[in-house]
Amino acid sequence: MKKLILTTLMSVAAVGAFAQGTVTFLNDTATLSTPPDRFVRFGTSTGPLAGAPAYGTNIQVQLYYGTSGSAESALIPVSAGPARLRVSTSTQVGTWQSGGSRTFQSAAAGASLFLQVRAWDINYGATYEAAATNPNNAGFLGKSALFGYVVPAASDPPAAFLMANFAGVALDAVPEPGSFALAGLGAAALLIFRRRK
Repeated sequence: MKKLILTTLMSVAAVGAFAQGTVTFLNDTATLSTPPDRFVRFGTSTGPLAGAPAYGTNIQVQLYYGTSGSAESALIPVSAGPARLRVSTSTQVGTWQSGGSRTFQSAAAGASLFLQVRAWDINYGATYEAAATNPNNAGFLGKSALFGYVVPAASDPPAAFLMANFAGVALDAVPEPGSFALAGLGAAALLIFRRRK
């Protein structure tokens, strides 16, 4: 019996030594209040949809994190799979579904982290990075500003686990490669005409 108690205590101590922090990865109105705006919205490049809450189950949403002070390029995704935006007929457009608790590897209670929410069209890449570098991407990309989060202790109230500093994502259409080429030609033409004067 003493061996069983000792083994249990050692197991609890080992779990405590490798504690992993969590966050509630949800942006619905029941979880986060406004202001600031907590929604994923269509950005300025989306024409008549600009500023409207975004929708579409083809849009994946993933949480990235790093230690406080990390560069954006150093952030890594949480190990849990991405969530998806809701359908256009939902009463909660601009929010994602299948969020919930997300775990940070090696980030115990009290750790200061930088978080970022990134969204992309799954038709152009399985990850945000794949979609962002896909030359054929004609979908949507967006990411939030970096925001701070202090990992709460397991005994803290549920409100401590919310992404209180999250301020939304603007989801913009990816410009076609031809648009970049056309812009380059326009800039070159301006330079040529300017030199002639």
